[in-house]
Amino acid sequence: MMPRGEAEQSILRQLRHVLLALVQHAEIHMAPSNADRLVVDAHFQEFCETEYPGEDIDDVFEKYAAIQVLKPRDLSSDELSAGIVDGGADGGIDSLFVFLNGILLSPDSPFLVPGNPSLRNLAPHPELTVFLIQSKNRNKWEESVWEHLLSSLAKLLDSGAKDAELEKMFKPAVVERTGILRKAVRSLGPKFPKFVFRLVYVTKAPEPNLTPSISAKGDQVRLLVESLLTTGAEVTAEHVGIRGLYILAGTDYSEPATLVFRSLIRERGSFVGVASISDYLAFIRDKDTQALREELFDYNVRDFEGDNLVNEAIGQTLVDPDDVEFWWLNNGVTVIGDQVDSPQQTLTISRPLIVNGLQTSYVLDRADRENTLHPDRLTNGIVVRVIASTDEETRDRIIAGTNRQTQVPGPALFATQPRQREIENFLKVHNWYYERRKNRYKNQGMPAKRRVTMGLLAQALITLLLAQPDVARARPSTLLSRRDGYESIFPESLDLDAYLAAIEILSQVDEFLKGDDAKTILDEFTNARFYVLAGYAITRLRIKDPSNLRFGTNYHRLAGPVKKAPLVKALTILAAAANSFQQMHPGMARDAVFKNPDFREEYFSLLTSPSTSIRHR
Repeated sequence: MMPRGEAEQSILRQLRHVLLALVQHAEIHMAPSNADRLVVDAHFQEFCETEYPGEDIDDVFEKYAAIQVLKPRDLSSDELSAGIVDGGADGGIDSLFVFLNGILLSPDSPFLVPGNPSLRNLAPHPELTVFLIQSKNRNKWEESVWEHLLSSLAKLLDSGAKDAELEKMFKPAVVERTGILRKAVRSLGPKFPKFVFRLVYVTKAPEPNLTPSISAKGDQVRLLVESLLTTGAEVTAEHVGIRGLYILAGTDYSEPATLVFRSLIRERGSFVGVASISDYLAFIRDKDTQALREELFDYNVRDFEGDNLVNEAIGQTLVDPDDVEFWWLNNGVTVIGDQVDSPQQTLTISRPLIVNGLQTSYVLDRADRENTLHPDRLTNGIVVRVIASTDEETRDRIIAGTNRQTQVPGPALFATQPRQREIENFLKVHNWYYERRKNRYKNQGMPAKRRVTMGLLAQALITLLLAQPDVARARPSTLLSRRDGYESIFPESLDLDAYLAAIEILSQVDEFLKGDDAKTILDEFTNARFYVLAGYAITRLRIKDPSNLRFGTNYHRLAGPVKKAPLVKALTILAAAANSFQQMHPGMARDAVFKNPDFREEYFSLLTSPSTSIRHR
């Protein structure tokens, strides 16, 4: 029997869906804008209740607006939160996301480092797409939204600006986030990138109430950004009001996809056949915009690698026609779907995911768009395997098996390990939902506060097992991309209870840092969270050698509700240490301080020094 609370929520959701359906089918007679508002308000309320219950409604609206604007890109909750920088000294920016060829860039992406080997495989003219979103949970338009950007973007988008100087005017999170674009301009310059910059103002105001003066302010910002980017940059200033939100919120990009085969073999729950390249391109593209459906590749174990030797060979095959069919030279593509309907030679695949074949798909799409795909090749075939399964273990085996023939970096392939399934199942018993697969539990309606990504758990373990909050702050991708690194973070010998303790302690640290008491000490959530996590463990366990927190044997001593006094001590010492360290290194940006191993050692030294000890219970 369903628990009473869940039953009530289920009934409320059903009633809300009925109301939405009535409005959408015009069974309630009212002005279109009022009907749109009723639907959007109901949809937003459901989002608040299911994703972020109890959180400030204006903060949740920022996430809601970003999710709608970024469709069909389906970011994880961690990726979404990292892009939101709203707060004091934010320069008028609520959130900012930068994508390179459709892939979200983090501040520590190797593509942002001039001369990094990853740049060699990147094709000329890569596309840098920037979303700068202003989201206001209000029913009116305001000129000040654009005016704030007019006064800040000239500084923040200056590719020659120094982070340390910008931090005198803007909060560190804004400097770091806009720094992704500043660094990209420098590192990708030799590739002559194409810029697409979307300035989006989102609110609940009716579009007809938009005044010429506010539109003109938006155009001023657009022209300013154009002047700061390279020639040919595509910059837009968009106003998304209640009608725009209605359209975006009602657009579902997870709809089934249809693939037509010219020959097809059917087995139980699986299919293999040859489709023409033209039909395959139709399958991987949005039928209205013709853009590549990025969500199809969420489970792929690799990002697009650009012009490496394999992709160059694929591209060369497409340039000229000959008697050799494309599928004779290519391993093909593997697709997993929840369900597959298969009338005759056509498959309709529910929630399709391409788990192997991203490189081939991107090369085909790019060759067609750049007119390097010979027209005769469009009738050539490509082998496509389609498997219908919702079983996670089966999916793991398929992903691992179809990618075994190549060297695959990154955490996605490690996610297929039996140990990862054990962690997922164990955490689920304790009401935590471990997303080994991107957004798996988000798609099942589990609240964001109870979802844990593999990357976040890795950061907690890098902090507690390896005593390296500086590495955790700089993202765990480097360690997770190597087997020895993965095994150091997720050792087989570590008790499952330790994984639970790590995520529960981090969750409580996060809650503390978001409170007003913590913000008066140090209001730098992203920089502070892993340092405070380490500092709390050192203080509570009375560690004398902070290079080894002995978390594997002492985790049970940290389990349960956190104590506030050790948190305050850890944060207070951190704030003082960071200010002192930056004064000694005046040219160092704030985020660089927290990623610096010397600063980590200085912080640990202060924590364990008798002169800085305080009483705690």
